[in-house]
Amino acid sequence: MADPTTDDENSSRAAPSPSGPSANVPSLSQDALFDALASRRSRYILHYLRREETPVTLPDIVDTVAAWEMDKSIDLVSDEHRRNVYMSLQHTQLPKLAMAGLVQYDDDRELVDKGVHSEQADAYLDIAISRDDAIPEE
Repeated sequence: MADPTTDDENSSRAAPSPSGPSANVPSLSQDALFDALASRRSRYILHYLRREETPVTLPDIVDTVAAWEMDKSIDLVSDEHRRNVYMSLQHTQLPKLAMAGLVQYDDDRELVDKGVHSEQADAYLDIAISRDDAIPEE
């Protein structure tokens, strides 16, 4: 990615943050937020990021999303399903969430972090996640 940017909070971390949206990201409209949250995988990504210290690796997110989708532990999820989730997240879900400012995604280093607008999704995400039996209680 060209010209990585980080904010003061990210620059103080030991692990480098993914480059991605900065203050230049336009504000998030309600329509764009609902569009981003329409995908179960996108909701799973955002929920996972809320639970973990960020940034996180793409393989960690893939394993968690695949397990939640199948409602099984990750060791019972097929390699084929993991590959499908990986491709979907890498090529569709993460770029879409990054464009909305909900995540920061560095494709080269496979790192994902919360985006500048991630907190705007919290209330809607809480409702969606509370209705999903595949996600374990915290």
